Amino acid sequence: MAPALDVLLVLLAALAVLAVAYVVHRLLLSGAVLRRLSGKMLVTCPETHKTVAVRVATGKAALGAIAGKQHVELRNCTRWPERQDCDQACLNELLADPEKHSVWTIASKWYEGKACFYCGRPITELSHLDHSPGLISFDGKIIEWNQLRAEELPEQLASGRPVCWNCTVTESFRKEHPELVIDRPWKH
Repeated sequence: MAPALDVLLVLLAALAVLAVAYVVHRLLLSGAVLRRLSGKMLVTCPETHKTVAVRVATGKAALGAIAGKQHVELRNCTRWPERQDCDQACLNELLADPEKHSVWTIASKWYEGKACFYCGRPITELSHLDHSPGLISFDGKIIEWNQLRAEELPEQLASGRPVCWNCTVTESFRKEHPELVIDRPWKH
């Protein structure tokens, strides 16, 4: 009788290990969904054919991944609340390549390899833990890229000039308070 009990305990332990492995696997899948779909995204609205900023309901998507189902819906869109009842067809475009539509990715790729318009220093890789670089917008203002309305980002980047964070602060102050600036030791 004792060997049968030992076999039963081994089978129960193996079953418990498999259950834990399955749960961990599902949790990892939900984490991957959260990473891929979090943050502001830019898509083309199928109705207007214009760029709109959306956010995915990542919590619902992660819960769906844990349950083994794909459930993706929008949490908000720049066309809402007026068009909140749309069919969310833009999700097809977004799900095809979420990283391509991420505002963060779009900005990161734009700054890649660029130097500051004012000081000429290379602009380092964007970081969530550091100050954001700026750009000179088409109307001549200097603004940090993440302060722009997301749906305007592609247009602003297309015509903008990159500005490092130090020059963004310095030049913005100089333009707002020229009476306080005595000398500008750098040249453009």
